[in-house]
Amino acid sequence: MNRLVTEVANTASGTVPQDDSKKRWKNWRQRTIFTFLMIGGFFTFIALGPLSIMLMVLCLQVMIYREVISLSSVPKKERDLPWSRAMNVYFLGCLEYYLYGQNIHRALKRHPWLEAHLQPVFAHHTFISFSMYLLGFVWFVSTLRKGYYRFQMGQFAWTHMALALVVMQSQFMIENIFEGIFWFFLPIALVIVNDIFAYVFGFFFGRHQLIELSPKKTWEGYIGGGLTTMVFGFVFTALLSDWKFMVCAPPNLHMTVFSDVQCDVNPVFVPRDYRVPSAVTAILSTVLHKTITTVTIRPVQFHSLAISAFASLIAPFGGFFASGVKRAFNIKDFGNSIPGHGGVTDRFDCQFIMAAFSHTYFTSFIKLSTVTVGAVFSSFLVLNPEKQIELYHSIQEYLQTSGSVASIVSPIS
Repeated sequence: MNRLVTEVANTASGTVPQDDSKKRWKNWRQRTIFTFLMIGGFFTFIALGPLSIMLMVLCLQVMIYREVISLSSVPKKERDLPWSRAMNVYFLGCLEYYLYGQNIHRALKRHPWLEAHLQPVFAHHTFISFSMYLLGFVWFVSTLRKGYYRFQMGQFAWTHMALALVVMQSQFMIENIFEGIFWFFLPIALVIVNDIFAYVFGFFFGRHQLIELSPKKTWEGYIGGGLTTMVFGFVFTALLSDWKFMVCAPPNLHMTVFSDVQCDVNPVFVPRDYRVPSAVTAILSTVLHKTITTVTIRPVQFHSLAISAFASLIAPFGGFFASGVKRAFNIKDFGNSIPGHGGVTDRFDCQFIMAAFSHTYFTSFIKLSTVTVGAVFSSFLVLNPEKQIELYHSIQEYLQTSGSVASIVSPIS
């Protein structure tokens, strides 16, 4: 009875019990330590280059898919349906084969000889992938059992939802890598920074609950984290823009941070002078006693503000959606693989929608329309031998007429 009275008094006065305070600070320390460990590991994978990053994304896909699938697991029923888990793995394998097959084909365009030998496989890649899926579909239908129809249909739907929300969305991360590691790294960094500072501002200043789905999220954390993310994105983008390892499309998958990467960078990374409005110039002259008429800014920094705004305002709702899933299944975390953070899904719940947005934004507003040698050669391989010879003679005739062949051959002779 005395304990109950004490708890009521603490609640009324806003006092946090000592045990709860110690537990809170212990969780803070544990969460902070593993946050820095994850950041260190993330930077290591970045430094090892595109192939390392792709393998990291693949591992994350499998781990998150496993955590999400396990939510709908009913061991008692699954014992009577021995193939249910095997089918989950099979459908994941089908989708991974389809997606990563496309990635491998794209990477091999830089190796024409190898691509030529694998062309029959790549030419029918979509059909092979779809045939694999159809086999899984037939397998599923053939295992339907009386008394388990509703459960099996629910499992089938849940599996496809997990494939769509986890695997297919995370594929945009891989797409971003091929455009330049910058476009993979920046969106992830923005979400991490927003998550860290939203937690910090919420921990020290949080008073007003943001959303009922996630009681610990506060308006103070949401706003403080958002403003910090915008500033970070603008400044951090400028620091990365001169690093060709980041901004160049990877010339190969085994490129690392120590590789000598050279390319013609996208114009958005090139600094430009912008004229300062006269009103702003007048204010700065009064405050700084210095006349500033132009500022030098990289266009990508303005784009980073748009991406930072999404990371701050919309991406957190991916986390809120995950919170809704946890409430629906009455669980605290998706797992316990990361001390202080929960499961892998708990840390990457915002990243997939962020990757989808950043890729869509890049292709809509930033990407340059270019035709690569690899893409042209892939089209050449599809032609029959007669058409290939015809194209060869046409190109040869054009080069001889324009004088390009002489300029290329003359140094050798």
